Amino acid sequence: MSAEQSPDPAEEPARRGRPRSEASRLKVLTAAARLMVEGGFEHLTVEGIAAEAGVAKQTVYRWWGSKADVVVETIADGHLPTPVEGPEDTGDLRADVRAWLEEIFGAVELGDTSRLVRALLAALASASETAAAINAALIEPIQEGLRERFVLEAQRRPGALPSDPGFLADTVGASVLLHIMLGDPLEQQWMQQLLDLVAPAGSRLD
Repeated sequence: MSAEQSPDPAEEPARRGRPRSEASRLKVLTAAARLMVEGGFEHLTVEGIAAEAGVAKQTVYRWWGSKADVVVETIADGHLPTPVEGPEDTGDLRADVRAWLEEIFGAVELGDTSRLVRALLAALASASETAAAINAALIEPIQEGLRERFVLEAQRRPGALPSDPGFLADTVGASVLLHIMLGDPLEQQWMQQLLDLVAPAGSRLD
């Protein structure tokens, strides 16, 4: 094949698989983190990330399929702390868990944030370092926040919880994550059933 007939390396599909520049990768991730803090996921664009990082838009698309993929790696690499607090303590466990659920689902349903959630959950489904990092950054804080609130309730009112605080936290957390992963909205019937599991109606600290 002559030089004139040789394919342009820039046009070859294999280009996507070539090693990434670590310096450019870090620029993109730190840029995505800054923009996420400033405007949130719904206002984030690949063009904006590229401009903030000082790289070509094609560079971002070459190594990540979408802005959600960029944010997943940004979180996994620790550039974007994502503290997830558990239910607040007002003395009314049922009301606290209800407010917590409404806040979480409200955030998920805002703009196109659900795309990011699905990308994060897809990353969790893989057996990789990214999955472990996402689990540590997102899932474990949710479980720990629930566990702390349930432990506090158990200390205040021995025997009030229907199960061990840790098991209850894992059960509630898994149910919430599955609901989000399936793209289900916050249905009143489902929420009432979950609240009844944690704290039957009328159950509160006197």
